Amino acid sequence: MRRLLLALAALLPLAGCGKGPAPDALDTDEKIVRSVLQVLASDGKPVCVSRLTFGSPLSQFRVATRGQLPRYYDLDWFPPLPWRPPAMPTQKQLRDAVAAGRDANIPEPPARTDPLPREKRSILSGLAFAISPPATELHSVRLRESWMPKGVIPRWWPGRGDAKLGCDANYVLSGVKRTDHAAFVAVRVHHWGTLYGLVTHGDDWRVVGQWGPWLY
Repeated sequence: MRRLLLALAALLPLAGCGKGPAPDALDTDEKIVRSVLQVLASDGKPVCVSRLTFGSPLSQFRVATRGQLPRYYDLDWFPPLPWRPPAMPTQKQLRDAVAAGRDANIPEPPARTDPLPREKRSILSGLAFAISPPATELHSVRLRESWMPKGVIPRWWPGRGDAKLGCDANYVLSGVKRTDHAAFVAVRVHHWGTLYGLVTHGDDWRVVGQWGPWLY
């Protein structure tokens, strides 16, 4: 156990520090979600996100690591980055393309070529797979404006006016699966998905890895 904790601690230099309420003002799951949101908004652009988390973060991971999905996507652990989709075709554009006999494609996520060191990837994958079964508790979180990082806007109704807020997509975060020292949160936007891994850092949490991406 001591060796594993030391290895996890070695992941921390990859994580950034964000501003916001003192860690003791939030519960464990709020700290985890806030840290993921800090990464999503770390490029200085606004992020519109659903107020409620939805689904398990590790269902895709568990299926992928036991099936054929890695043949089609470069699924591995990378340094965490913001998650920004390109412009997506509308439903009308897709229907019109099909009607005209043209290809109707949704853009694929870009491939990453900067994987984490092998030992760190192995640690994150082992932890993720160990807590991926449905029997592991899933923690839901309600996103509140009082602890949102700068640039993150929690929505609460469709058509709020994302363009005026500077957003061109609505992000959906999964619930949290965690141990005492590691946690995982998935993020979906348009038809893209990714997964962030976190470890404890004092009284707070820090994102240390990003898995994926995949198209859903």
